[in-house]
Amino acid sequence: MNFSWSLFTNGFLLIVLYFLFFSDSGAKVVNLDVHKAKNLVQSGHVYLDVRRVQDFQKGHVDADKIINIPYLLDTPKGKVKNPEFLKQISCACDKEDHIIVGCDCGVKSLYAAAELQADGFKDVKNMEGGYRDWVKNRFPVKL
Repeated sequence: MNFSWSLFTNGFLLIVLYFLFFSDSGAKVVNLDVHKAKNLVQSGHVYLDVRRVQDFQKGHVDADKIINIPYLLDTPKGKVKNPEFLKQISCACDKEDHIIVGCDCGVKSLYAAAELQADGFKDVKNMEGGYRDWVKNRFPVKL
């Protein structure tokens, strides 16, 4: 792991921990297993897939309301947080929308969900296990 990526992840983790545990709102991200997430997605919650576009295009959760906005972007220097993430989400969703955030395994989505909550989104939940667990449970996907 190169030094700059290590600084990014360590610094970013501290920020996320601050928002999760010490923010004024006191709100912690709600984590859902894929079974609960599937029920909410099927009942009309927005599914926000924060994986890279190319990963999304290879296969994603089958949902009526699905958005793909990557949380991390590939750059020549490695992965960096999408600087337009909150702006892109705000263009696609209202702060009152019911949102389930998912990624490949549930880690990036946890960071993204914490950031959305800190920005004032009211009902954001993280799907633990991500797309991998969704597929493992043989839930519907779109290829």
